[in-house]
Amino acid sequence: MSPLHHRDPGMVGAALAHAEYAELIPDLLHVHPGAICAAMRAIPRLYVVTDSTSAAGMPDGNYMLGSQHVTKCMDGVRLVDSTLAGSTLAMDQALRNLVSLGIPLADVSNRLSRYPADYLGLEDLGRIARGAWADLVVLDRDFALTATYVEGESIVEYA
Repeated sequence: MSPLHHRDPGMVGAALAHAEYAELIPDLLHVHPGAICAAMRAIPRLYVVTDSTSAAGMPDGNYMLGSQHVTKCMDGVRLVDSTLAGSTLAMDQALRNLVSLGIPLADVSNRLSRYPADYLGLEDLGRIARGAWADLVVLDRDFALTATYVEGESIVEYA
């Protein structure tokens, strides 16, 4: 993606100036925390994506990303030339990262669930409401995953 420059604002400048919705990878590698906060102030319904690769959840090491050789290290996935090629971010870590920046939990929750569903026009996802799918996660006080529900049915409980 082209960088933001004061004489050539590119895609970032267009999003900051005009977007109602945009996506961001809050792994704290792809986007600096200060830039995350600025984007959240400028883009009302900025939402979260992970950009995770198949190396997510795997130990550091070498992997394939399509036909590319990549290395997973320091919570990122990089090409041979050190260019970021993807992330290993999970949504629960995205939540913890954003909360650690001082963003209120209710706002973070909307950015992880409601806003992406709204962008896709899916009124029965991304919210707790009558008639919605009831796909939910339960987190403890430290925002660690404790249970997962799909269509209101418990499918996984974590110890």
